[in-house]
Amino acid sequence: MKFSICSWTFGDIPLEKTMEFVAKTGYDGIEIRAAVDDYNWNDIRKHAENLNLEISGLTGDTGWPNEEQDLANASADNRKKAVAYFERQIEAVKEVGGEYLVVCPSAVGKTAPMGAPGEDWKWSIDSVQKLTKKAEEMDVTLVIEPLNRYESCLVNTGAHGVDFVEEINHPKVKMLLDSYHMNIEDPDLESPFLNAGNKLHILHVADSNRRAIGRGHIDFTPFISGIKKVDFDGYVVVEAMAPGPNPFQPNKGANMDMIYTFTKENLTFLQNNFKFTKQL
Repeated sequence: MKFSICSWTFGDIPLEKTMEFVAKTGYDGIEIRAAVDDYNWNDIRKHAENLNLEISGLTGDTGWPNEEQDLANASADNRKKAVAYFERQIEAVKEVGGEYLVVCPSAVGKTAPMGAPGEDWKWSIDSVQKLTKKAEEMDVTLVIEPLNRYESCLVNTGAHGVDFVEEINHPKVKMLLDSYHMNIEDPDLESPFLNAGNKLHILHVADSNRRAIGRGHIDFTPFISGIKKVDFDGYVVVEAMAPGPNPFQPNKGANMDMIYTFTKENLTFLQNNFKFTKQL
């Protein structure tokens, strides 16, 4: 098991500075937002190598209301553009030596479907199926992320994630579980692990208020039990944010310095509670 952290939660803090802090704090890796036009990926890879910091994977870049990044868009032309953009993100994963790309089947922030019942799901399935060729070519795993209903209209629970992965039915398509979203949508924090089984590829972790573990009300005992029962041994990726409104905006003004405190607190919790499986 290795510990990573999402770069997007650091907001406007320069990525190089974030990487340096993450490496110094003691994380094994970092998950970088796949904003393909924002970075020179070759330079980022070299910087990570100099820091002895792994780039575990990339967080898929998709946000509502940018319909050209929506894999479940009603417009076939927009879906085609979204697939092309995600193909570039897959190429970026390969370029930085990452292992996976997190994929939200519908644009993050899109909370209402565009089509008749079942249509958005069908559109998204078709889009992700189109991505599997590039994923296989680049040897990159597509990791489907269930998001809570206030952030997505599609794939909200662990069970939805399992259904989606099973329908795609491709070895390069897996899923993740996220404690923050599970706390809102799933009946408990253990059974989704048992349902996902070997479809589970990585984990995202944050407390109920999306702050550091221990600063909310989640009891992580069943979450840890689920990890043990399925013998999960992948990346555990911290996705906690500094205090403040708007779940889609990481920049929290005067509270932003808290992200450094949360980064340290989360790693301490993981090191103290998630050391029960063999190293990768």
